[in-house]
Amino acid sequence: MEEVVKELKKLNVKRIFVQFPEGLKFKIQEIVEKLEAKGFEVLLCLERTYGACDVRDEEALRLKCDAILHVGHSSLNLKSRLPVIYWPYHLETNPIKILKKYLSVLKNYKRICLTYVIQFEPQVKKLKEFLEKNGKEVIVNQVLGCRLEWVKKVESKVDAFICIAAGKFHALGLGLKTEKPVLNLDLEKNKLEKVDVHKYLKIKNWNKSLLKEAKKIGFLISWKKGQSFGSWEELKKKMEKEGKKVYLFVMDEIDENKLEGLKLDLLINFACPRIAIDDATKFKIPILNWDEV
Repeated sequence: MEEVVKELKKLNVKRIFVQFPEGLKFKIQEIVEKLEAKGFEVLLCLERTYGACDVRDEEALRLKCDAILHVGHSSLNLKSRLPVIYWPYHLETNPIKILKKYLSVLKNYKRICLTYVIQFEPQVKKLKEFLEKNGKEVIVNQVLGCRLEWVKKVESKVDAFICIAAGKFHALGLGLKTEKPVLNLDLEKNKLEKVDVHKYLKIKNWNKSLLKEAKKIGFLISWKKGQSFGSWEELKKKMEKEGKKVYLFVMDEIDENKLEGLKLDLLINFACPRIAIDDATKFKIPILNWDEV
């Protein structure tokens, strides 16, 4: 925290707008109290924060804050009307202790890409050394939100991916980007498990099969700074030429409850791509991401 405090003082910050992921909620009051003890006034944002793609500078300005503290995330270099300080907030854990129990699972994988989320960065070096001592060739790559373009560049060089994270969110994203095995080293459950993407692919393929006959289509567009993907204008023109009726639905957080009462055949998501994956079964209307159309 000392580095964060130094940065805030250098910017002459008095009032801070704090954003944090749900996974750190159990720590957030302790963080607030420590910041207050250093002389800062802290406004804690209880709207869900989905990553560094979700910067609420307009809200922070409205509340006359001097800066935003983004806890648990790495910068995506988004433009902001206020200074944004990104605090990785490293968590103490011992992944080697867990991995020792699962070495037999790795016997068929010689070349491994070790991926991690920022909270567990301090453990990566020792984990890499442990795998190398056990005969593995290891390359390392940080998982930065949903930005996984790098996966295709390295998959030919490895036999499997190991993702160090809490929960399966990041490992699932990897699994959907590669045909190589993805093993999730889940530091919440203290388990190493192979990621199964079959269910998600089945839903996606079924939804794609409905596109041709769909007449009324809703485009889901978010005004979150880092959650605007694709060109909805171009796709709208294309679909209208095909005789489809397109509705443009704009909102902050994409939520299936906001669509209650609307008569639609299909949804196309231009916001966070994980909405059409993790939340696909929550939507009563079939949903696809823009790049799947």
